[in-house]
Amino acid sequence: LNGSMDELAAVPALAEYGGGFRRCAVHQQTQRAFALGEDKQGAEKHPLFILDSHLQVIATVEATVATRPVLDNDDEGPSRDVAVHGDQVIVLTGDCHPEGPGLRLLDLDGRFLRTIAAGQFRNPQAVAASDGRAFVVDEGGYEEDEEEEEEEEGPIRHVFLVIDIHSGNILQTVPLQLSG
Repeated sequence: LNGSMDELAAVPALAEYGGGFRRCAVHQQTQRAFALGEDKQGAEKHPLFILDSHLQVIATVEATVATRPVLDNDDEGPSRDVAVHGDQVIVLTGDCHPEGPGLRLLDLDGRFLRTIAAGQFRNPQAVAASDGRAFVVDEGGYEEDEEEEEEEEGPIRHVFLVIDIHSGNILQTVPLQLSG
């Protein structure tokens, strides 16, 4: 109304996950929200919360602990991002996840179905899904210029991956060089 927004619902405070929510996705038909939480300690654990249409917590799943200490950084941690595709929830995991980096497919109740693209990412950042494909942005590391001083780092190289959700095959890899 006139550019203003009314609050429809608020997520209740979660005692052991005071870091709030990092990423979320919504399943349109059921209006369930799937949100990655963050524990009070930082990035050590990112459980997946399943919330109903009134934002009440139905379940907490995928509450894995990082296999190594992680920096206090939004891009670190065992679970990096979440997307919904059809009746599947896709959790993007990083290298400190006990199962390694990949795309963990869950059903709408949070039950694990399978993993695709396991071990195929270096430092994954984000996932989206559409038309039977998952789209992942993976950080490929720093490109160092040998003529520059060792302390200076070049632009961060990223790769954009297109993955077939059914087969798990990487269909396309597009290198990106981002700076700034």
